[in-house]
Amino acid sequence: MAHESETFFTAVGCMDGRVQKPIADFGQERFDAQYPDTITEAGIVGLLAENDVDQDFLKSVRFKIVDVSIGKHKSKGIVVHGHQECAGNPVSDEQQKDDIRRSVLTLQKIVGGGVPVVGVFVKRSASNTSEWMIEEVPQTETA
Repeated sequence: MAHESETFFTAVGCMDGRVQKPIADFGQERFDAQYPDTITEAGIVGLLAENDVDQDFLKSVRFKIVDVSIGKHKSKGIVVHGHQECAGNPVSDEQQKDDIRRSVLTLQKIVGGGVPVVGVFVKRSASNTSEWMIEEVPQTETA
């Protein structure tokens, strides 16, 4: 169990280690939280974006988010992230962003409006390709 003075947000995204620090920094600032609860899977936004999401997978994600992260750690919000050069969901950047939007909708249904769900795309900096930066992915009416 978390100590009552500790604050959390939930990061749902790819397991790729290159994006973990930028996501942690973003979530800490966005939700004024100390720690990320990380739920990772290779290409997870591609899996969550499917029209026919595997129900066992979805049940596992729901338990981790709703029962543990929100229920026990009092998560202040969820960051759903995809990224450039994803080996688990090897699609174009635009498709990644669309998958992120659809994943946000899936997770909003799971949490029922209890906490905000924000979609972000992690990409290489144009000025320094060894740095990764966050681009928020706004929801659209078609997502």
